[in-house]
Amino acid sequence: MNELSQQLAKAERLHTVTQKVGFALWQLQELEGAAAQYYVLIAQATRGMGSKAGNALVEDAQSKTFGSTVTKLVKAKHLPASAEARFQALLKARNWLVHSSRSTSRDAIHSDTACSRLANRLDAIAEEARLLLKVVGTEAEEHVKRLGVSAATIDELTAKTLQAWHSGDAA
Repeated sequence: MNELSQQLAKAERLHTVTQKVGFALWQLQELEGAAAQYYVLIAQATRGMGSKAGNALVEDAQSKTFGSTVTKLVKAKHLPASAEARFQALLKARNWLVHSSRSTSRDAIHSDTACSRLANRLDAIAEEARLLLKVVGTEAEEHVKRLGVSAATIDELTAKTLQAWHSGDAA
């Protein structure tokens, strides 16, 4: 393989890695935000508090670390037992990704095998974040249903929120 081919192969591997890192971080951020909102809903929100107070609690919760949120949810038993270990494992994977993935994966740019191994690990992180986001959504929905909110009301509010987001009217 000549020098140019080697450089092109390295560039392609770098592209693959950065694309997958970005997507995994994107999925993790979605989960982190949803977990913070879920924590507020389950542990802090009170009936009649209003959206201003609720939004302030969410903003405060989202300013905390994902580890802090996961610890609070696990300690207070606000997650299904089947999801607790998964959240803790994903937190560990997230911390690896954010803090040391580059230094522990430098060979991914120089080797197809190492690149593939890293890509698979990043894909697994992104997929687990997606799956745990579903768990959070289901748990939040079940919680508000126990409080007397109907499925029809949940669906209506979801549709309105999505419409606002898509039109750019969401706050």
